Amino acid sequence: MDTPTIELTDHEGYDMFRRAIVGRDGQAWAVIYTRYRGLLLAWARRFSVRLSVDERADDLADHAFARAWSALTPERFGQFPTLASLLAYLRSCVSSTVIDIARAQLAHERRIQPAAERSGASAEQLVIGDLERGELWQLVNAVARSAAERTLLVESFVHDQPPRAIQARHPDLFPSIDAIYRTKRNLLERLQRNPALQGLAVG
Repeated sequence: MDTPTIELTDHEGYDMFRRAIVGRDGQAWAVIYTRYRGLLLAWARRFSVRLSVDERADDLADHAFARAWSALTPERFGQFPTLASLLAYLRSCVSSTVIDIARAQLAHERRIQPAAERSGASAEQLVIGDLERGELWQLVNAVARSAAERTLLVESFVHDQPPRAIQARHPDLFPSIDAIYRTKRNLLERLQRNPALQGLAVG
């Protein structure tokens, strides 16, 4: 039996997130889960089809929600000034969850697949396998300081979306194309200065 949808205005939705994150209110989290789970499911289906992930969409959505619940601390709430920015972060959690599953799935396939057949992997799978390795992804993701940078990291470097498409999909985070270039430049500069990433490059 489906859980009835709880309708919230933008103001009510944002206040519910504030209560959940700042006040660590479990009931508020339950309302958020009920209200926005449909969005998480839609994103999970879209990303899982794109990356050929076999995991059920509802499991992916639940994993992503748990990821957001553990990551959104009271200290970080100030990074999200609007409901749209919070929902964008939930979307990035879904994307990251699907990427992690795709990476694990590909690693398993490579372990059981003869080396001669590996060249048959799709270009998208190769991107996940070669550029989304666990340690590297964790380091790069940790450098991102805001919802905009995390979203750009996934959309630009994982899904290879052009700036115009990113701006159209996330106007709340990027009011202009210039904002995307500025965010990307700041992120790349910090990545280049990051000692841990420099160590991987040298290694």
